[in-house]
Amino acid sequence: MTDIILGMGEVGETLFHLLEERNCNCVGIDADNSKCKNYSEKEQIENPEYLHVCLPGELTEFIDITVNWINKIEGLKAVLIHSTVKPGTTKNIQNNSKVPILFSPVRGVHKRFLDDIKKYTKFISSDDKQIDPKIKIDLEKRFKKIEWMSTTKTAELAKILVDTTYYGWLINYAQITKMICEKEGVDFDEMWKFADEIHENLGNRPKMYPGIIGGHCVIPNLKLVEYENLDIIKKINELYEKFKK
Repeated sequence: MTDIILGMGEVGETLFHLLEERNCNCVGIDADNSKCKNYSEKEQIENPEYLHVCLPGELTEFIDITVNWINKIEGLKAVLIHSTVKPGTTKNIQNNSKVPILFSPVRGVHKRFLDDIKKYTKFISSDDKQIDPKIKIDLEKRFKKIEWMSTTKTAELAKILVDTTYYGWLINYAQITKMICEKEGVDFDEMWKFADEIHENLGNRPKMYPGIIGGHCVIPNLKLVEYENLDIIKKINELYEKFKK
């Protein structure tokens, strides 16, 4: 049986290595032919079982590309979307397919992605309450620690709001306090010592490093949720960037 990874960027390549380590026969497909692994357009994929979608979620053609590949590959048991996507995307794809479509966001820091994916529980979601038990068993073999969420939209929002956006919000507060400290002539690190014991005892006063938010997760993912107040994260980050200059 074969697992197919669609999109061989950081997420797809890491997932490819994880599944290979767990004795899965894997095929990696990418628009960049140099990134493809064990794949040839001239040869049919043998015994396809699971399609893992790791395309950039911000692609305007994300749904069309995914549906086209689902229709192109016969015999799939299920499709797992690992990309960070706009809420409702998974259900939209399910409405255009008879194959079970699952959403399973990735978690981890990119420089240690493989180790983090192994460490964290893999949340998986479906809008179908009657998932084939054999699929659940197969996925447990691949990801070991699994927890199911009740709807795909719950998991889609969890990735954006509880992971990347929340992280950005915490950095924002560090940025704000850093700017105030600079204005008032106060040492940032000394001031934040006041929170050390509180955080140790209550776990709710984390000190964050007040850096500039970059990368392709925190700020870009804000566009995936239609809630304009979240733009304040981007605005504070831009304000801090000007402050640092």
